[in-house]
Amino acid sequence: MICQSASYTDFRNIQSADIRFCDGINIIFGDNAVGKTSAIEGIYLCALGRSHRTSKEKDFIRFGEEAARVSIVYEDSTRQNELAIAWSQRGRKQCAKNGVLIRKMSEFIGNFRAVLFTPEHLSIIKDGPAERRGFLDNAISQLDRVYVASLQRYHTVLQQRNKLLQDCMKDPGLIPTVDIWSQQLAEEAAVISKKREEYVRSCEEYVKTIFHDMTSGREIPEMVYTGARDAAWFYSKLTENVQREILYGSTLYGTHKDDVTVFINGKEARSFASQGQQRSLSLAMKLAEGEIAKDLTGEYPVFLFDDVLSELDDSRKEYVMQGLSHRQVIMTTCETDVLPKNSYRINVKDGIFRYVP
Repeated sequence: MICQSASYTDFRNIQSADIRFCDGINIIFGDNAVGKTSAIEGIYLCALGRSHRTSKEKDFIRFGEEAARVSIVYEDSTRQNELAIAWSQRGRKQCAKNGVLIRKMSEFIGNFRAVLFTPEHLSIIKDGPAERRGFLDNAISQLDRVYVASLQRYHTVLQQRNKLLQDCMKDPGLIPTVDIWSQQLAEEAAVISKKREEYVRSCEEYVKTIFHDMTSGREIPEMVYTGARDAAWFYSKLTENVQREILYGSTLYGTHKDDVTVFINGKEARSFASQGQQRSLSLAMKLAEGEIAKDLTGEYPVFLFDDVLSELDDSRKEYVMQGLSHRQVIMTTCETDVLPKNSYRINVKDGIFRYVP
């Protein structure tokens, strides 16, 4: 899969830009706060439909403007396509593929696939469970529309159930109705749980191989998904603990509480791994994400690296660049003295993106 170009109108701090990319390594470089990260964010929005930086979509609209738009032209194994997303200050969002409106995000996500790697992702091991759940959700959503739809239903039901639990504190007569939401939540949780467990198993195999290459076989990682359950188990927990949940005012059991426990040489990496080991594991998980996408779709996704090279030591930096030499990479950097050779270079200055030979 190749992203051939990206266009921006009043998106973040980009007034207007049309950027073309090669099918190898693309470097967007320039000073801070000139639009490099916004350019990467816009491309990723076309893959996942939501941002890694904010949940407030009005933030996408350039200050003082009424609307924003991002579009990409990409080529997959069958044809060239265009995806576009537009937002307005009135809260309206429109998605389109080849000029045809797409009304369901589950039908938009996954047309274009990308792996995003930012400095924040280097902390995925040492941060809390929400970061690792987010890693799974973002990766699986681009590959499985059933998962996307189930995840959307799950969060809708979860919000309704939490609201009802809070209402039950004031009106105990509502307690019997909690069971309806418990059944629906348990069914969706089982679907999500199964798909997450399958993904973690596949991811672990690639992480072991990648980590073996990075460390010359000195260290062995393991990944365990801690939330694999069937619908009966979820329903049982949800119905047995209603009174406790009412006291807390929220749902205490479900896939929104799951985690991926990562081990290295038999010890939990979050607590016992060094910072270097944690960063290597995070990097391996992101590279594994690309390999799994290739296995399931027949083609590599586009790799988006936002200012990650400056965060890696020389050995990891070299490993990344060698491993991605035959895939499309779009990366940003402020370090002009470490730009990889044979790369397509795009300089950003005064809001203008220019190709630099």
